Amino acid sequence: MNMKRSLLLPGALALALSYAVPMLPVVAQTPTVPAERHQKRGVNLNLTADQKVQLKQIRESTRSQIESILTQEQKDQLAAAKQQRQQGQQGQKARGLWASLNLTADQKAKIKAIRQDAKQKMAAVFTPEQRQQLEQQRQQRQQNRQQPAQ
Repeated sequence: MNMKRSLLLPGALALALSYAVPMLPVVAQTPTVPAERHQKRGVNLNLTADQKVQLKQIRESTRSQIESILTQEQKDQLAAAKQQRQQGQQGQKARGLWASLNLTADQKAKIKAIRQDAKQKMAAVFTPEQRQQLEQQRQQRQQNRQQPAQ
């Protein structure tokens, strides 16, 4: 009885590996995304815990203000896009998504004002050194976008 059990584990392991090993070359060939694309904004700013809390509150407030402007249909479209993104499905880029919401001119103006206000509130949270680092990061992103893809 113990002999059968002792043979069961290696057999199960061999069976599992026979399914996993053929997949290894596929995984090894999958291109990786550059690390800098995974970095969140503010990663190199050395934010204090208080700054992180303040920025999170500003983002949440901004999000709720914008959602209050949207119709239920527009909210449903955003929720569906968010769900697709969480499931790893390719969806519309952020700019394309906002365009597909068919915002009215009034909605666009209100959202622009909300975002401008949030930008000012966030800037007030940063130290002068952090603001300088942010500006350098923005300039770097702008230069990267202007360079032709190779």
